[in-house]
Amino acid sequence: MVIKANVVMLSGTQLLGTARNHAVVTDRPLDEGGTDAGVTSGEMLLLAIGSCTSGSLRRHFSEQGTPCRSLRVEVRFEAPAAPGRRDRIVIDMTLDDDLCADRERIRAVALSGGVTSRVAAASDMEVRINGATCA
Repeated sequence: MVIKANVVMLSGTQLLGTARNHAVVTDRPLDEGGTDAGVTSGEMLLLAIGSCTSGSLRRHFSEQGTPCRSLRVEVRFEAPAAPGRRDRIVIDMTLDDDLCADRERIRAVALSGGVTSRVAAASDMEVRINGATCA
């Protein structure tokens, strides 16, 4: 299966991205010279990681017949700990406490999706469940 997206310039710092029959505008914030008409490309990457992680977890719990009533995923860049190091990507998941017994399995599932696994392979990525880091 081939997945593709196209990006064209609109005006100034605004870009139009299309995939299948969907479209999204990206832009820079006002303080970076943009018009803030859409998310930045970095925010789009974080949204893709969060969506991929959420989908993998939803599918995992569904296949187990376990209801997942409250799943929230926050993804963020954290500044490098030392000069010359790259940003760390942190995936911070909030789950029902009764779903957190096997934290290592949940971590593996969270990192198993197509987008997240590709990014994790080349990035410093940390996974947290209900505020606690998973090794």
